[in-house]
Parts: sequence; C-alpha cells; structure tokens
Amino acid sequence: METFAKNILKTGLVLLLFFFSSLLQFIPIFLWKLDINNITNIQQLFLTMFSDSILLLILIFLYRKTLKEDFKKLKGNLYQILDSGIKYWLIGLVVMMISNIIISLFITQAQAGNEEGVQELIHSSSFLSIITVGILAPIIEELTFRKSFRDIFENKTLFVLMSGFIFGGLHVVLSLNSYWDLFYIIPYSSLGIAFGYMYAKTDNIYTSMMMHIFHNTVLTIVSILGAMIIL
Repeated sequence: METFAKNILKTGLVLLLFFFSSLLQFIPIFLWKLDINNITNIQQLFLTMFSDSILLLILIFLYRKTLKEDFKKLKGNLYQILDSGIKYWLIGLVVMMISNIIISLFITQAQAGNEEGVQELIHSSSFLSIITVGILAPIIEELTFRKSFRDIFENKTLFVLMSGFIFGGLHVVLSLNSYWDLFYIIPYSSLGIAFGYMYAKTDNIYTSMMMHIFHNTVLTIVSILGAMIIL
C-alpha cells in the first residue's frame, strides 16, 4: 500500500511536470529578450527543445532504476523485443490510418489541430524538428504515459486502455477547435494503445520507446521530403 501511494504521487508529479514544462521556456525568452508575441517557428523549436531537454533529464533521474534494468534486459532479448514492438506498432498504425481515412471522408467538420501545428514546425527546420518531434517527444511521452501509468495500474488491460486513451485524448483536447475534432481521439489512441500493449507484453519500456521514436522520426522525414518535392 505504501509503495502504491508513492507511485501515485510520483505519477502525479510526472504529469504536472509534463503539463507545465513549457513554462521553462520563459528562461531563454528572458535571457534572449524575445518578444513572446512575435516568436518565429524556428525560435519556438529551440524553446521546445530547451524545455523538453530539461524535462527529459528530470524523467531520466526519476526512472533511472527502471531504465538501467530494462536496458540490461534489452541487450539480452533485442530480437524478441523488436519483433513484438514492430508487430503491435503495425497493428496500431493500420487502425490509425483506417480511422483517419474514415474521419476525413465522413466527418469533414473534424480537424487534426495538433497535427497541423506539428507540421508547421517541422517545415520550419528539418534538423530541429527531427530532434524535438522525432526523438525528445517520444521518450518523454513514453516515460510519462507508459512508465508512470504502468506503476499505478497493475491490471494490464486497464493500463493499456488508460494510457492509450489519455495519451490520445490529450493530443486532441490540447488543440481542440470544435467538438468534431474529438473523433481524432480514435486514431491517436489506437497508436497509444499499441505502445501500451507492447510495453505490457515485453515488460520493457524501451520497446514502446524505440517504436515511438521510429514512428515519429519516419513521419517527420516523410513530411520533410514531401515538402521538398512539392517545392
């Protein structure tokens, strides 16, 4: 019971850090004397990278024991872990793609506001976007929504569903333009559920972390190349 209470407090702390980490961006804003009303996309990427880097260091410190233990298990079971990760990622990706197509065809009022914002930043700086969107964000999100949630939900099914739907929901709610946008919780959650399931299946945080990094990085590179071809 004492351990569970500690995990609850720790998860609460991690979620607070995740939601308010953007406040750290005021440090370079103050130091560089930036006008917060006229921040360019490249400056925003630098600010995001700054706050994400500090948040990641804090999360690594909080979960250093698990990260060390799971890394040891990763080296001894890399093939099995990658096999499970790729399999469940592909399932989540297919569900995400199909649901996205259905929403875009039949619910035209819905807009993926989060995706539009990410794409705008990606096209501002290829290198910085790969670091922030492709690497930093996935690691932070896996430690926040997978590792911290796994510590408080002993039931694997409940853990997978809760981490997946909360993960997907926040991606939509934080950039909500209308109630129709809530339909996009389905594709975002499908991938979140896939990440949660592969973590629960392998009992190794690096499984979902590696697949999340792979997913974001590939999509970021595809977006960059697509923009280059169009231009």
